[in-house]
Amino acid sequence: MPMKKTEVMATAMEMARKGLGFAPALAIEQIAELIAQEDPADELYDSKVERLLKLAACIWSLRRDVVTPPGESGRVF
Repeated sequence: MPMKKTEVMATAMEMARKGLGFAPALAIEQIAELIAQEDPADELYDSKVERLLKLAACIWSLRRDVVTPPGESGRVF
């Protein structure tokens, strides 16, 4: 039986509290491994890979914002 959204969120938060999450760079490496395991012949390949890439982009943005919060990079949006 698949985990429900609330179970996923609660479990992820608990793991984070215990320090069991990946460092951002390792999380992106894990996503790259998941992408490599996908079958390009699968009709859902593009959508699966796109979702994984969006996760990697989110992690990268969060990591970058921790190092250089928005507005401190000299860019004006």
